[in-house]
Amino acid sequence: MAKHGLDTTERVHTAGTTSIDRMREVLDAIDDIRELPDALLPLREEVLANLVMLAQIAAPTGDEEERVRYVLDRFTEAGLPEAGPDEIGNAVGFLPGAKGDRTIIAVAHLDTWIPKTVSHNVVVQTDRTIGAGISDNALGAAIVSMLPTFLDQLGIKLDCNLQLIGTVRSLHRGNHEGLKFFLDHAPRKFDFGIVVEGVELGRLNFFSLGMVRGDIACNVRREHLSRYGSESALVVLNQVVNRMLGISTPSRPHTRIRIGKMHAGIEYNTDPDHAELGFEVVSDSDEMVRGIISQIEDIVGEMSARTDVDVGLDCFFHREAGGIPFSHPLIKTVIEVMTQLGIQPNQEQILSEVSEFIAYGIPAVTLGVTTQQRDQKKTDHVMIDPILTGVAQLVGTIMAIDRGACDER
Repeated sequence: MAKHGLDTTERVHTAGTTSIDRMREVLDAIDDIRELPDALLPLREEVLANLVMLAQIAAPTGDEEERVRYVLDRFTEAGLPEAGPDEIGNAVGFLPGAKGDRTIIAVAHLDTWIPKTVSHNVVVQTDRTIGAGISDNALGAAIVSMLPTFLDQLGIKLDCNLQLIGTVRSLHRGNHEGLKFFLDHAPRKFDFGIVVEGVELGRLNFFSLGMVRGDIACNVRREHLSRYGSESALVVLNQVVNRMLGISTPSRPHTRIRIGKMHAGIEYNTDPDHAELGFEVVSDSDEMVRGIISQIEDIVGEMSARTDVDVGLDCFFHREAGGIPFSHPLIKTVIEVMTQLGIQPNQEQILSEVSEFIAYGIPAVTLGVTTQQRDQKKTDHVMIDPILTGVAQLVGTIMAIDRGACDER
């Protein structure tokens, strides 16, 4: 298929039209969205090679330098006039638009939850690519690193600027530090944001629940035994869990206490002197989150006072509830792009860096690239065939934003 040769300077601003009318006009003008996956087929092998190379680079949170260099090399090869690390270590690329009056920022986190000691070998099978951390978020990072290549293949010339970021220190205690730093020190205003994640195709996150994540650690004080306490840190932690599960969580506003991990002990015949758990509190209401955390603080303080175990609480991740409304033209446009590509939108709320854009007042969405047969017992993998459809979704969204389909009246 020949290059599209699309001149996105033909922005629609018909007088008297609503934002929805403008969105429909733009998407009607981009009548070849359905053809984008086929037009991208010549890049299929390059996408897979890029994914394999990037996924084989270990990048636990705080140790992403090698992946940053790899992504910057891709930016340089694509001819970006600006490509380099910022002060905190993010991989930053900038593609100026024909007019440059607006800027879209596309981001993917480079770090993973997988330590360097785990094998990062990648296996490419007929229908899938298998490897540690390949879905979260090697694929998303690989796609962002190739965005200029995709646009060039399609002959697309953007009117707006395209800012590309491979972020560091995103996961766990990283607390989205890389993206926060970049937005705090950004040299320009951003009009729209797109967060790219490896999975799941159809993912559409545009608001953030209020959330706090924390750890509770129990450590035995062996020099002070209490008749009310126990020498087992695990037993005390179990009491803490039972008390936490007794906290009232209403269905409206939607509120949940999720205990995600626990660890204690090394032998059958020894009482553990250390135990810990990881939890999160999520709610549509920030006030509800604050109230539950206050109750957990009281539980921890009481258990530490009543037992021979020091019980400590460390809340390290905070998010306030917020986002753009479903009626926003950006959401309507993304859904229409998905529909044209045969993608079923899924608005299930999953934590992503979109919460940072929300905090900065930037309309943004999180999009997934491909599918994954979810099974915690199976090695991490991504399905190959849907990838180009996921890329087409991303490119189609950028094209629509560039033509003014997502502008509010």
